[in-house]
Amino acid sequence: MEAVTITLNGVEVSGYAGTTILDLARESGVYIPTLCYDPNLASTGACRLCLVEDERSGALHASCVTPIAPGMTVNTNSPRVVEHRKKILELMLASHPDICLVCDKGNRCQLRKLAAEMGIGLVTLQRIPQNDVIEEVNPFIERDLSKCIMCGKCIRVDQELVVEGAIDYMDRGTMAKPATLNDMPLEKSECTFCGACVAICPTGALMEKDRIYTGTATNVVTTVCPYCGCGCTICLGIKDGKIIEARPAVDSPVNRGALCVRGNYGYDFINSPQRLRQPLIKVDGELQEATWEEALARVADGFGRIKNENKADALAVFGSSKCTNEENYLLQRFARGVLGTNNIDNGSRLYSAASRTGLGASIGYAGTTGSLDALERSKVIMVIGANPEISAPVVAYAIKRAVRFKGAELIVIDPRDTPLTQFASLWLRPGVGTDVALLNGLARVIIDEKRLDVEFVTRMTDNYAGWAKSLQNYTPGHVEKVTGISKKNLQAAARLLAGAEEASIVYGNGITQHVTGTGAVAAIANLAMLTGNTGRRGGIFALQRENNAHGACDMGALPGFLAGYQSVDDAQNRQRFEERWGCSLPAEAGLSALEMMEAAREGKVKGMLIMGENPVASFPQPALVKKALSSLDFLVVTDMFPTETVKFASVVLPAASFAEKEGTFTNFEGRVQRLHQALEPVGDSLPDVEVLFRLAEIMGSPMPYASHQEVMEEIEEMVPFYRHVAYADTDSMGMDWGDVESNSLGTRRLHKGLFPSGFGRFSPVEYTPPVDVSTDGYPFTLMVGSSRYHFGAGSRSSRSFRLSRFSPTAFLEINGVDAADLGIGDSDTVKVTSAQGELSTTAKVSKTLPQGLLFMPISFPDSPVYELFNTVLDPQAKAPALKSCAVRLERTAGDG
Repeated sequence: MEAVTITLNGVEVSGYAGTTILDLARESGVYIPTLCYDPNLASTGACRLCLVEDERSGALHASCVTPIAPGMTVNTNSPRVVEHRKKILELMLASHPDICLVCDKGNRCQLRKLAAEMGIGLVTLQRIPQNDVIEEVNPFIERDLSKCIMCGKCIRVDQELVVEGAIDYMDRGTMAKPATLNDMPLEKSECTFCGACVAICPTGALMEKDRIYTGTATNVVTTVCPYCGCGCTICLGIKDGKIIEARPAVDSPVNRGALCVRGNYGYDFINSPQRLRQPLIKVDGELQEATWEEALARVADGFGRIKNENKADALAVFGSSKCTNEENYLLQRFARGVLGTNNIDNGSRLYSAASRTGLGASIGYAGTTGSLDALERSKVIMVIGANPEISAPVVAYAIKRAVRFKGAELIVIDPRDTPLTQFASLWLRPGVGTDVALLNGLARVIIDEKRLDVEFVTRMTDNYAGWAKSLQNYTPGHVEKVTGISKKNLQAAARLLAGAEEASIVYGNGITQHVTGTGAVAAIANLAMLTGNTGRRGGIFALQRENNAHGACDMGALPGFLAGYQSVDDAQNRQRFEERWGCSLPAEAGLSALEMMEAAREGKVKGMLIMGENPVASFPQPALVKKALSSLDFLVVTDMFPTETVKFASVVLPAASFAEKEGTFTNFEGRVQRLHQALEPVGDSLPDVEVLFRLAEIMGSPMPYASHQEVMEEIEEMVPFYRHVAYADTDSMGMDWGDVESNSLGTRRLHKGLFPSGFGRFSPVEYTPPVDVSTDGYPFTLMVGSSRYHFGAGSRSSRSFRLSRFSPTAFLEINGVDAADLGIGDSDTVKVTSAQGELSTTAKVSKTLPQGLLFMPISFPDSPVYELFNTVLDPQAKAPALKSCAVRLERTAGDG
C-alpha cells in the first residue's frame, strides 16, 4: 500500500493510505480525546470530540473518520480545537444529570474524565429534558437513559460486533434514544444479555444490574473465561478481595471486546456460600471436616493399600476439561508415574472424542485447523450439528459478521430452527442421525459435477480413488430418502461449498455425540479435503464444550496417549518420559471414562480419583454411575462444590476456582492463553496443582517443580507442538499453534493447511440408520444440548444467582402441533419417558422444532435428562451417544 506523510503537531509521520488521522495519531503516541470511537467498530464521528485542525486549509476534521492525505498539517490541540471540544462537551453535560457523586459508573465514566481533563465544572447552559429510567425485570442490565449522550456505541456494538439487532435509534431530536423494537423491555426483545452494550457505554446509561458487590474496582486482572471452549479474554474488576465485575478485553484476538451472558454475569459462583472450603473425610458414613494433612494422609493410605493388595490397574483417574494445562499434565504424570496406571481420562470424552479419533485418522491433527480470523474471512461457511449462538457465542458473532458485512454465504444444517438460520442462504433440516448420508451425498455431487479441488486432492491426499468408489450408493435420490433433504437443496449446498474460494465447516456436539460420531467427523474431513479447505484456506472448526477440552487432551489425560498424543504402547515414547520422570511407566492403554465405571461396578477398579468432574450428572444412566461409585473401596473427589458425585466420596478435597489460580488454557482454536490469579482461594481450598504436588510428595514420589512456569517448561520440552510457546509469551493475548512455526504472536496455527504426516487420507464412511430416534411406543425423538443461561452439568451456572434467577428450572420444548395434539400448553407439567427412565419437567411450546422432535437442556440437576439415555458407545471413540433418544410424552394429570 502507498505510504502517506503528514505533519502531526509539528512532526512528520507516515502511514498507509486509508489510515485515519486518529489511528495514525495513536500509533504515534499522540492523544486525541474520543467518546464514540472504538477500535472494534466502524467509526461514525458522532461525538465530534476528536476534532483536529488542518492548519493548511483551516478545516476542522473529525479525526476518527478522516483519512490522512499528503501534505496535511494537523494540530490536535490548537485553540480552535480546544474551544470546540469544550463547547461540545458542555452541550453533552447540559443534557446529563449532575449526579456523578452517586453514580455507580464512578471514575470509569469517560464523560466525567474528559470534563475533568478540559477543566469543565459547572455548566451554565439551559438543561435539556431527560429521558426517564427504564424499569427492567431482567437481573443483568439496567438502563438510565437520562445519562445517555447518544454516542451510538451500544447500537453499533449490538449491530456490528455481536450482530444481534436488538436495539436501534428511536424518535428524533431531544427525544431520540437507543431502544428496542417498540421500546419493549429487554427481556422481551431479541437481546441475549451478552453485556457488550454495558461494557462499551462511556457513561452510566447502561449498567450491570443486581451486583452482589458494588463500587469501583481498585484492581483489574486479565484472565480467561471458565465456560465454553472459545476461551474469551476477560478483565475481572477486584475490590476488597471480591470480584465486582467482569468485562471483555477490547484487544483480545478471540472475543474482540464482546462476551456472552455467561462470561459477563456468570462469575459469581466463585463466592457461592456452597463452595467447599475445607477437606472432608467420611467417618461412619458421614463427611466430616478435616485438615489437609489428615485428608492427604487418608488418600495416600487408601490408594497405596489398593495398589499393594491388588495391582495398579485397580486404580483409575478421571480428570477435567475445566482444569488448566499444567493441572492436567501433572494429573497424567501422577496417574502413570505415582499410581502406575494408564487408567486416566477426562471429561471431553463425553463430547469431543469423536473429533480426536475422526480428524486424527483423516488429517493427522486432532482439532480445529483454522483461526477465528480465517472463519470470518470465509466466503462460504457450513454449520452442521452445532448451535454456536448458544454453545460458542463468539464463533456465532464471527459467522454473523462474515455474512452481514463480508458477503459470506451460510449453510445451516440442523433439524432445529437455530438463531443462525435467519442469516443462512440455505437451511437444510435432515432427520436426526442422518449426517453421514448427507455428507457423503454432498461429496458425491461435488465429484459427479467435477467441482473438486483436483490439484489439492492429487498433491496433498491419498486413498481418493477408494473413497470415491465408496460413495457409489449416495446418489441425490438415495440421500433424499434417507435424510429428507431434496435433491435440489443437496446440489445447491454442494455447489456453494465447492465453488467458494475459501470455505469453512463448523460442527459441534450434534455430530460428535451420536454413536456414529467418529464416522461423521471423518466425513466432514473428507468434504474439507475434497474442496481444499483444511486450514490454508478456510478450515475445519471443531467446537468444544469446555474451556480446556483441547488442552486436557494435549496434556495426555487420555488412556492411550502420553502428553502430545504420543502412544503409550510405543516403547520409545515411554522411554522419553521415563527418563524425564525417573520412573517406569505402564505399557498398555488404560480404560476410558465409561469403561472405568463398568470396571468399578464389576469390582475390577477399586479406587478412583475424580478431579473437577461430576459423572453422576454428566454420564448416561446416572443410577448405574451411582452404583459404580458405591462399589468402589475408595473414592477421592476434588471439586469446588458438593456435587452429586461428592456424596459418594471417601475424601473430598476443596478446589480453587479459575480466578484463584495460575496456569494456561488452550481454546478450541489451539490458542494457549494465560490464566492469572485474581483472588486468594476461599477457605482452605487449593489449586489442583498444589493438591497434586502435596499428594505426590506424601506418596513418596515428589514432583520437582517450584512453580507453574516450570511445569509449562517441561510441557514445552515433552510436547512437540507446544515447543517455543514461552510461558511469558502467553500474556500477549494468547499464543496459537501457528506461532510455533512463525515465531510471532497472533498469526496462524500449526496446521497451516498442511498435514503433519504430509498427506491427508480419505476415509470411507458408511451410513448406518440411527437407533436413538422415535420407535414404536416412543413416538418422539428427544434432542438435548446447551442452553443460553446455563452451562454443562450446571454445577457452576446453577450457583450463579443471576443466571439461575433468569432461568431457574428445566423445560422441554415441543412443536405447537404436537402440543395441541397432546393437550399440552405452555408451562404445563409433563412426563417424559424413555426405555431407560422417566422425568417430569415443564413444557415450553416452541416454533423452532419440527413435529416429532423435542428438546431439553442438560444443565438442570432437578431434571437429570441423562436418566433417559442408555449407555451406547461409539465403538471407535468409546464415547457415549448423548445427543438424542426415543421418548413418549404425556401431560401430567392435575394441570389446570
